[in-house]
Amino acid sequence: MAKTKLLSGGNPQIAKADGNAPVQAYIAAMPGWKRGVGKRLDALITRTVPGVQKAVKWNSPFYGIEGRGWFLSFHVFTRYVKVTFFRGSDLRPAPPGPSKDKHVRYLDIHEDDEFDEKQIASWVKQAAALPGWMAASPKPKAAKPNAAKLNAAKSQESRAGDWRKETLDRMRALILEADPAMTEERKWRKPTNPAGVPVWSHHGIVCTGETYKNAVKLTFAYGAELPDPSRLFNASLDGNMRRAIDIGEGEAVNARAFKALVKAAVARNAAAAKKKDGR
Repeated sequence: MAKTKLLSGGNPQIAKADGNAPVQAYIAAMPGWKRGVGKRLDALITRTVPGVQKAVKWNSPFYGIEGRGWFLSFHVFTRYVKVTFFRGSDLRPAPPGPSKDKHVRYLDIHEDDEFDEKQIASWVKQAAALPGWMAASPKPKAAKPNAAKLNAAKSQESRAGDWRKETLDRMRALILEADPAMTEERKWRKPTNPAGVPVWSHHGIVCTGETYKNAVKLTFAYGAELPDPSRLFNASLDGNMRRAIDIGEGEAVNARAFKALVKAAVARNAAAAKKKDGR
C-alpha cells in the first residue's frame, strides 16, 4: 500500500469520501503523537454520539448528524491538532480558541497537553444536539449512489487530470490551514461543468479555483487590494479588482506567502463587512 502523503504541517492527504474508512485512513496516517490524539478523539466521538456520520473533506475528518449537518472536525498542524466546533460559541463553557467566525470555536491539543476526556465529551454531546454546519451535510447511510448522478457530478478538477487535481487539492489544504473557518461551496454549474467552480469564502468571497488545460487558476476577488510582496499574482493583472495565480504542471507556490495572502483577503473582507454594518 502506498504511503499517505503528508501536506504542510504534517496533515495527511486523504481523498474526499464519506464513511468511517477514510476517517480511519486519515488517523492511521497522522504523524507521531498526533495519531494517538486522533484515535482518542474518534473513539470518544463515536462513543458519545451513537450513529454519528463520518467523512473526510478537505483533508480533515468531519463528524455530523444525518439531516442536521457537521458539528466537529479536526486537522493536523505542525505543533498541535486543531479541533473545530462549528457551533462552539453555543457550548458551555465555550472551547478556548477564538475564531473570526462568531459561531466557531477551537481546541488546540499539543503534545504535552492533558486530554480532558470529560470536558471534550461534554462539548461533543452539546455540539451534536445543535444544528450543524449544513454545507455538504452528512448523507443518509441507507442512500445508495446513483451511477448516472455520480458520473454527472464528477468534479472539474478530477476530469482535468491528476496533476491539476493534486495541485488544487494542495492549494485547498493551504487555504484551510490559513483559515480553518473558511467555507467552500460550488457555484456556476453548467452542463460542461456540472460540479461547478469551488469558491472559498469568509466574510465574503476570498478566491475561486479553476482548472484549465495548462494551469490551475486561483482568482482572488479583491486581489488588487491585497499586499503581495512575494509577487504570487501572475495573471489577471490588468483587472480593476481581481488578481489571479496561475500554477502550471510541476510548479510550486510559496506556501507561507500564499497563506499570508489568504489571511490578508479574509481580513480585508472582515473590515469591509464591519464598515458596511456601520460598526
